[in-house]
Amino acid sequence: MQIDFYILGDNSHRDINQMVCQLCEKAIAQDMNVLIYTKSIEQAHQLDELLWTFKADSFFAHKNELNEIKPDSTFPYPIIISSDIKDETIPASHQFLVNLSNEPPAYFQHFKRIAEMVGKNPDDKEVARKRYRLYRDKGYTLNKYTL
Repeated sequence: MQIDFYILGDNSHRDINQMVCQLCEKAIAQDMNVLIYTKSIEQAHQLDELLWTFKADSFFAHKNELNEIKPDSTFPYPIIISSDIKDETIPASHQFLVNLSNEPPAYFQHFKRIAEMVGKNPDDKEVARKRYRLYRDKGYTLNKYTL
């Protein structure tokens, strides 16, 4: 498993959400499906709106809220946004997790790749350090990118 920490230059939600959209764009170009794990339903709705308008000349097919998906169904959307992840609801096709929550989901081991977003304020950094230590102690490959 590869885990990338993205340290953002500004802690505004707009910049974090823009970065998430850029990561989704790159993942889709590499034929990877993405699950975005948000802190709240409100944050999920913000990203839902932004994915409709992120690029004027393109659209990212996505579904908001994973709990609306039947576990045994084929899922046609390459991007899922959810504030509640249960192992049995994660489509096997979605191997890239963008974590916007303070904690990784309980079933983070399901994913082949994880992107962790880190704001610049001290509280965001401290929470990110805890996640970093968790992953490091489990022996995962960690990368850090300052933007």
